[in-house]
Amino acid sequence: MTTLRADETDFRATSAYYDAFAETAEQRYSSNHVLVRVREAFRRAVEAHPASSMLDLGCGPGTDLAWFAERYPERRYAGVDVAPRMVELARARLAGRAVRIERACAVDVPRVFPGEQFDVIYSFFGPLNTEPDLDRAVAALAQAVTPGGVLVLTFVSRVYLVDSGIHLLRARPRHALARLTNRWRGYVPQNPLHASLYFPRQIEARFAPAFQVERREGFSILYPAWYRAARFRDGGAVVRALWIADRALNRTPLWSTGEHVLYVLRNNG
Repeated sequence: MTTLRADETDFRATSAYYDAFAETAEQRYSSNHVLVRVREAFRRAVEAHPASSMLDLGCGPGTDLAWFAERYPERRYAGVDVAPRMVELARARLAGRAVRIERACAVDVPRVFPGEQFDVIYSFFGPLNTEPDLDRAVAALAQAVTPGGVLVLTFVSRVYLVDSGIHLLRARPRHALARLTNRWRGYVPQNPLHASLYFPRQIEARFAPAFQVERREGFSILYPAWYRAARFRDGGAVVRALWIADRALNRTPLWSTGEHVLYVLRNNG
């Protein structure tokens, strides 16, 4: 089994954070109607790009690898994740398929897949937010994607106006400012996540000049964040209206003020 490079200590907390819910991850994903809808939109963004090979960056228990492999069995697939239990679960789920899954992060990809390149590399729900050095991660991805290939990457947003407003109404200014001051530490206070959040201009600057932005889109601007799904009825009129509002707000400067932003980046070759 491939292991992380020498600075593995940087990832111990991240590995522990995700392994803490590895056994229940699949059930949590499938039972959360908000998460399901957002994930469907992420998948459609990937499906828009024909590919013969795909890499899942932060594959978790193999949820999306299995989904794509079922629909497009002729493609070559690989996945990486920093959490060892997630890797074990993904391997078990995809046993019998020609899918290689390794314990690694973005920086490690050229090392764990030497000489290999992928037409599409995707990451859902912000794995790159936990990379200690985003510049090194970008350089590694530039090596790993084919000339003219595509990255479909999602990030946890630096600005989330609705969330900040809710915290201010509850007289919790420290929580309201956590993202803006880059002190956000994940969704589980008792198990903090080491993460860095970025403004859109920072993301775009890091990926230039190797990549060109083809698409950018925000999610959960007004549509609820996945951790507030229980407050909304699945399929109800409210969530439908909020989803439509999100799509409309993507045509305004407020596009990046939700829970996640999605980028489609084309390798300049």
